[in-house]
Amino acid sequence: MRKAAAVFILLIVSLTLFVLSHNVYAKDYVVKKVIDGDTVQLDTGETVRYLGIDTPEVFRKEGGTEFYAREATRYNKKLVFMKKVRLEFDVEKKDQYGRLLAYVFVKDVFVNAELVRHGYAKAYIKPPNVKYKDLLLANQKKAMDEEKGLWQEKKGDTETSYIGNKRTYTLHRPSCILSKKISDKNKIIFRNRMDAIKIGYSLCKQCKP
Repeated sequence: MRKAAAVFILLIVSLTLFVLSHNVYAKDYVVKKVIDGDTVQLDTGETVRYLGIDTPEVFRKEGGTEFYAREATRYNKKLVFMKKVRLEFDVEKKDQYGRLLAYVFVKDVFVNAELVRHGYAKAYIKPPNVKYKDLLLANQKKAMDEEKGLWQEKKGDTETSYIGNKRTYTLHRPSCILSKKISDKNKIIFRNRMDAIKIGYSLCKQCKP
């Protein structure tokens, strides 16, 4: 009897550790609103920003809608709208705006990776949230090689080199005031934008390289 009880307790402890280690919400949620290609609102009223990816912006103060933004929003809606989703977290659970940061799953479909694989999103690597970094970058490479979606747009380099921050995975122009604050140990030089983008660097929103 004692042995059976011990086994049962061990199973409970193991299951608890598994759930905690995977940072998974125990219940499913329904997506009630699709805001854009990488942001949705749940039936609880909470907003979820997809981790590890970045889609073109629909709502911008300057410059209008970005290339392939509406297509990304439509595809995201096709994947998740009014469907049950499972959320999986990484190190950080929320961003500065109070939005949940999550990897989103609809049954066996990994939504974040699916958006990248078809060229609707770029890999957006932001330490410490790097759980699916390798998968997202592999999907991005495939989409880039096949020139899918947003990768159809060709953008040339406007600088002879760019400065990357290895801590934040952000790319800057050499003249950017933020690049001046990067320590030597975190600084990396790129000869072109695409070399940085290929490994998950995002573009500085201030200097827009």
